[in-house]
Amino acid sequence: MEFKNNALLALSLVAFVPTISILFTLNYNDDELTSQIFFMACKFWLFFVPAYWYLRIEGNEISRSPANKEGLLVGVITGILMSSIILLVWLIFGDTIDSDLMLLEMETTGLTDIRIYIAGMLYWIFLNSLLEEYVFRWFVTTKGIDLFGSEVAGVILSAMLFTLHHAIALHYFGFLWWQTVMASFGLLSAAAIWSWLYIRYKSIWVCWLSHAICDIAVFGIGYLLIFG
Repeated sequence: MEFKNNALLALSLVAFVPTISILFTLNYNDDELTSQIFFMACKFWLFFVPAYWYLRIEGNEISRSPANKEGLLVGVITGILMSSIILLVWLIFGDTIDSDLMLLEMETTGLTDIRIYIAGMLYWIFLNSLLEEYVFRWFVTTKGIDLFGSEVAGVILSAMLFTLHHAIALHYFGFLWWQTVMASFGLLSAAAIWSWLYIRYKSIWVCWLSHAICDIAVFGIGYLLIFG
């Protein structure tokens, strides 16, 4: 019981922080500086708490989470396949997106400036995606497995929490309800695949590689929406 209680406490400290960050920065606060400070504070919390829990509470040693060649290859293949699906969906449904509403929201973040967009793109592809794999695929998935005693349950929990804050962000960026539902299904599926990759290869680098490739496709579409 204590083992499961510890897993529940660990999850409660990080699981909804990304959602809180999105709600605060996109809905409850209009001051850009305050939003950015809160955003960065949440990112620090998401990095610090799992590390502290793993190293100090559980007494483990630092791991570089090495990946083997097979895992990296699978990461590349899944990333390319999912990116192809993203691009195909964009080609079919791209004209239904309210780009004006999306641009209006993006102007408040500065992403309509090409320099800021490129900087943001590099951050999200190489750093934010890595942080998300560290939090959701490693920490949340493993703690979910500890809590429920099931890999499937751990994967489902992690995928749902990952999808939640992305779906909220899409809503605020002007997606219609059916577009948000469609995108959420894709996010849920991708998150489940990435959690499976972590369980299979025991390395966040495998799922990060797949995730980063997908983000390249997403930011390519974003570039076309804003600057195309």
